[in-house]
Amino acid sequence: MNLCQNGKLLRDLRKSKGMTQKQIADKLGVLPKTVSKWETGHGFPDTSLLTELAKLLGVSTDALLSGALAHNAENTGDFKRIRFYVCPHCGGIMHGTGEFQISCCGKRLLPLEAAPACGQHSLTVGEIENDFYVTFDHEMNKEHYISFVSYVACDRVLTVKLYPEQDHSARFPKLYGGKLYFYCSSHGLFEYDPGSKQDTPAEEKQSASLTALMSAFSRAYVDQHSSSPVFRDEFAAKLFTPEELSQMEGYISSSGSDVREYVYSALAPTPLARSRFCEESLEAAVMTGTQQYVILGCGYDTFEFRNTHNNLRIFELDRESVISDRLKRIKRAGLEVPGNVTYIPAELPRDDLRSILEANGFDCRKKTFFSCLGLMYYLTADEISALFRDIAGFAAAGSAVAFDFPDSHLFSSEVPRVKNMLAMAEQSGEPMKSCFGYGELEKMLENCGFLIYEFLNRDEIQDRFFSGCGGEMTAFENVNFAQAVLFKK
Repeated sequence: MNLCQNGKLLRDLRKSKGMTQKQIADKLGVLPKTVSKWETGHGFPDTSLLTELAKLLGVSTDALLSGALAHNAENTGDFKRIRFYVCPHCGGIMHGTGEFQISCCGKRLLPLEAAPACGQHSLTVGEIENDFYVTFDHEMNKEHYISFVSYVACDRVLTVKLYPEQDHSARFPKLYGGKLYFYCSSHGLFEYDPGSKQDTPAEEKQSASLTALMSAFSRAYVDQHSSSPVFRDEFAAKLFTPEELSQMEGYISSSGSDVREYVYSALAPTPLARSRFCEESLEAAVMTGTQQYVILGCGYDTFEFRNTHNNLRIFELDRESVISDRLKRIKRAGLEVPGNVTYIPAELPRDDLRSILEANGFDCRKKTFFSCLGLMYYLTADEISALFRDIAGFAAAGSAVAFDFPDSHLFSSEVPRVKNMLAMAEQSGEPMKSCFGYGELEKMLENCGFLIYEFLNRDEIQDRFFSGCGGEMTAFENVNFAQAVLFKK
């Protein structure tokens, strides 16, 4: 029995019924945390509860035991019968599953035929907290834009209306099964099955950009709602439209969470503290001769707009899809990219770091500061070691690397927000892969030519960055910060 697979099915079926974990627990006479353990793969219902649970979720006990539903064409008939109609005059959107006639603006409408999503008319589907987050790389001008996107499940149709020159993304609760439909104002209706593999290569489907967006949202939210934030980033909010910020707050509140409490507890602590740690370390490095700054996995960091060192050359690396979206947001915000900044699309660790940096003007003779914030969690120990060896192979002596990393107790932690972080990473397809004790980390770095210059454990992070927060925001458990310096070539 695959408990993770069984748990995923339980969660998807519960959400498709619109039920909370507490409602399921009350029906079965168990605690909500028991249901949570089932859904996160840390347990399975007792056989005495299976029959009642199967009735609640509308499936057989065999399905619960196997962790999968048998595909039946009759059960998915709604998908095949759904028909969309769009009025060419007023843009009205209608849909139905039966045989009927629809008229609008005095003319009869014909049902639209959906073409498979591909090429220019493709989309990216990621996951955030068990929701689908849909984005389009498509024009959004008045002559050519995506008009709407709908998520059609067995018992409901959820539609988000999109508008020219505005946001081109949507978020839907992840239900069991279903298809996405979207309408281009110039080319008609397209369909996409999130459960299929018809779309983009695996590397383009990673949800790291979604993680980066949530990190940027947390920085923007705290900057706007705190008089004395741990780290101030007045540019983060500029990367979002007001509608996007409101939408993200709505996503959080719709899950039953208080937005401020959730941001301050789960989203913001580590991104804020590690950014401050990194930029304070960079400031000291610049004072001692550092001339270049390389941000590995830059996401939606806004340092280039806050930087006061005009002679500091900045190189920002991330996946091509992230860099592309980042530049679109910068342009939309009316921000001018400083002349000392270079954005580099890269697939690390696949691409050769030295080659792509040198091709963009990096000087190996100059002392450099590297940041790897939020990166180490998702790399294996061998990949982390290889990254440090690569940097040591071309960086000037005295160059430094700042990073955050999980301690050796991460995977055995009983802290709820840590367990939730691990579960969410697993469910989104980006499981956390490594953790280190201080001694293990120190040995690995020394083997690569680095010495630990500064190390902060959780208590030290709390004292240094969160002591003035009054307890509303605290340092994340099982997370450490470090800065290592290259001491030999």
